[in-house]
Amino acid sequence: MIFEILIYPGFVFLVLASMIYYGILRKVAARMQSRIGPPVWQPILDFIKLVGKEDLNPEQAKAGFTLWPFIAITSVLIAGLLTPIAGIVPLSFTGDIVVLIYFLAFGSLAVYLSGFSSSNPYGVVGSMRGLIQMIGYEFPFIVSILVPVVAAGMLSPFLINTLQVHYGWFGFTFPFAAIAYFVSILAKVEVPPFHTPGAHQEIVSGYSTEYTGTRLAMIELAHMIKLFVLISLGIALFFGGSADILMFIVKSLVLLFIITLARVLVARFRIDQILKFTWFFGFVALIDLIRVVLIL
Repeated sequence: MIFEILIYPGFVFLVLASMIYYGILRKVAARMQSRIGPPVWQPILDFIKLVGKEDLNPEQAKAGFTLWPFIAITSVLIAGLLTPIAGIVPLSFTGDIVVLIYFLAFGSLAVYLSGFSSSNPYGVVGSMRGLIQMIGYEFPFIVSILVPVVAAGMLSPFLINTLQVHYGWFGFTFPFAAIAYFVSILAKVEVPPFHTPGAHQEIVSGYSTEYTGTRLAMIELAHMIKLFVLISLGIALFFGGSADILMFIVKSLVLLFIITLARVLVARFRIDQILKFTWFFGFVALIDLIRVVLIL
């Protein structure tokens, strides 16, 4: 139990795998654009470099300026411990899907609150955009998750994962919910076309504009871990589950490739377009939720 929480598939595995997966995303995106791109281990080097740099405190920063980045990384790490990875869940109990959704949402909220606490105009604008984007993507995210939960009649991602391993993919049975879940992944991790809260061309770096050193490293790492957790949760709920590490790696890399493809092909949405787009897929997911209710 202690090994699973601390090492595999716990904290150490989550951190290292998240950075490697994000490095793969950057590398594949670069090759799609006819660039060489950084090595896949570049996020690890960036993290080490940021941790070694000085933490600067703006004069106008509020009390939560230091606190919120660490709350964000803690929240997504706990969410990772509740997510099945290669058929293993370090923490598992009745109703853990509800707790998982809560920590994923709170991790995002903590990042946006860090922008408000910086009192920087760009940080505040980025955080406002992020909160509006949350209103958009949480609807399709929660509705899409409800579909396999209601269909399986259980709140445990681990049991739903096991059910799919033996009886087939929920993604084939409920394609609308699976598509809505995929769209909500892009929005939750702010992958283009949903990188409006941190649009460099408009608001520098948005909510992270004033951050340096370890606190910036925590914000960046929280995004990487969130991407990895959402991919893992998607496999457990929609894409056939995973019974071993090989099956998990193959499925997760396929999902990562599709996410990378969306990042390269689609231009950034305006914040009003994001709300319309995500809510559309929320209602699309409702079709499968209604189907499940009627079947049962």
